[in-house]
Amino acid sequence: MTFSKIKLIGILLTIGLLAYLPSLKNEFVWDDEQFIYNNSYVKNFELKKIFTENTIAGAGEISSYYRPLTTLSFAIDHEIWGINPISFHLTNTLLHILAGIILFTLLIYLGISQNISFWISAIFLAHPVQTEAVVYANSRGDSMYAFWSLLGLLAFSLLCLNKYPKFQIYNLSLKLARIHLATLTIVFYLFSILSKEIGIASLGLFFLTFLSFNIFNIKKIWSKNRTQILTLGTLALTSFSYLIFRNKILNISTNLKFYDPTSPYGSSVFVRLHTFFKSLWDYFRLIFWPNKLHMERDLEIINQPISIWLIATLSLIIFVTVIGFFEFKKQKTIFTWYGFLWFLIMLVPVSGILPVNGLIYEHWLYVPIIGFTIFMFGIIKTLFKNKLNNSLKYFLPILLTIYITLTIKQNNIWSNPIKFYKYTLAFSQTARLNNNLAMAYAQAGENQMAIENYKKAIEISDFYPQTHYNLGNTYLNMGEIDLAEQAFKTAISMNGNFFPAYGPLVNIFLSKEKYDQALPLVKNLINNSDFDFNTNLVYLNILYKTSNTKEAEKLKIKLKSLYATDQHALNQIDKVVKNN
Repeated sequence: MTFSKIKLIGILLTIGLLAYLPSLKNEFVWDDEQFIYNNSYVKNFELKKIFTENTIAGAGEISSYYRPLTTLSFAIDHEIWGINPISFHLTNTLLHILAGIILFTLLIYLGISQNISFWISAIFLAHPVQTEAVVYANSRGDSMYAFWSLLGLLAFSLLCLNKYPKFQIYNLSLKLARIHLATLTIVFYLFSILSKEIGIASLGLFFLTFLSFNIFNIKKIWSKNRTQILTLGTLALTSFSYLIFRNKILNISTNLKFYDPTSPYGSSVFVRLHTFFKSLWDYFRLIFWPNKLHMERDLEIINQPISIWLIATLSLIIFVTVIGFFEFKKQKTIFTWYGFLWFLIMLVPVSGILPVNGLIYEHWLYVPIIGFTIFMFGIIKTLFKNKLNNSLKYFLPILLTIYITLTIKQNNIWSNPIKFYKYTLAFSQTARLNNNLAMAYAQAGENQMAIENYKKAIEISDFYPQTHYNLGNTYLNMGEIDLAEQAFKTAISMNGNFFPAYGPLVNIFLSKEKYDQALPLVKNLINNSDFDFNTNLVYLNILYKTSNTKEAEKLKIKLKSLYATDQHALNQIDKVVKNN
């Protein structure tokens, strides 16, 4: 490795640290609760469950997420640091920086000059649109899948170039052979998929990269690249096997109904694709003008045969085709095509062709922005050749400084839940955001502000029992027992299986000696959950209080039989019997 390359890697490291070290002071926000600090699989390092259940099963929820390597990394952080946000943010920052350094090396092997490779990697590291993917602890899946995908592409590029790295440590030396690079490519790709589902799309980048190395030698593509082609086939088989494993063996659904199937968007692939064309231009704006970045974005559903977005997208494709052809003929490179296809390939999984849990998110640009930057440098190089070199030499450092400044500013918005939700609500008034802000206020002990925002959430969309449950807990903290009782009742009336509300409501009924009202709740809780001694003990007490003596005696005998060797449990049972 040359000194100049080491120096540029050092600058990339500095850029990453400057942009994201301020985030180390940030707290947990948004869905960090489900994915990290209230996830029992993370806290208890339950390795088997991490790899065999959906990602937030440890928080008692069902989802289509299956990200075992990301969850494992959370568990490792917790094992070392406990629930300390700094460790999770530090790991995210380091992964982001490592991804940027690997990208720099990969681009050089792809044939891009060292100088341009540096600026593409620097923009990847510093661009403020990346903040959501790096600063949000739960969004680690983005930097993890990128890290492994880029590492896999690097190994595959070396395989295509017949370059076999040699490592020397003291007297030990190791030279990678063709089989090693092929194996590493497959392993890194698998790790990418297991970090985040969208990693499966990077399969397209492997095929794209292979074609870019062989574009001038198509006729001899098989005779000279058998190992590479077999590797690509194995990658495709890995993708297929992964889908079978998660869908058929683990039964983790990829087809949750995120949208009404009878709505225009939910029922028509054409509408979803047309809407995606609109989102492309929103993404372009976010890259060119990263202003007012926020988490909850709305996107207009395009339900018409022809729109300006369709025309603009088709015009862009024609423009890219022509410029790419000109580059191919005159300069014998395909960076314009390569970058544009990279951008599109990595957005296909979130294009809406198969409905997912949103229409547009900033963190979905995390890896596509690499392709976009390659594409832009390809166009500049093709149209202006060396005429812009001097201008770019001054413009790019200024642009990078602006990016770092904006990223630091964006880091601060994510610093704590109250600041984050208040900022986001300025762009999107949703029930979920108001509920989350209320929870943040409640956690900070600002109960009155919490109640105001819970009521706002209910006013916007009275659909979630969780909001009424949260409201009830806040009323309990304030000693407003009657209001808490009504809130818990409402939550259960909205969803009879919303069991978190059962416990506090039963306790309220017991405190008011409303045993007849508590009885059906406890019975339903026992019938729909795993055996719990304390719940059954409460049930035993209520049976006696409601004169269900015969049933109470049966339960007493059952409990004494189950806990015959547990003297403490037997004493508690006897205490309930004695008091009744």
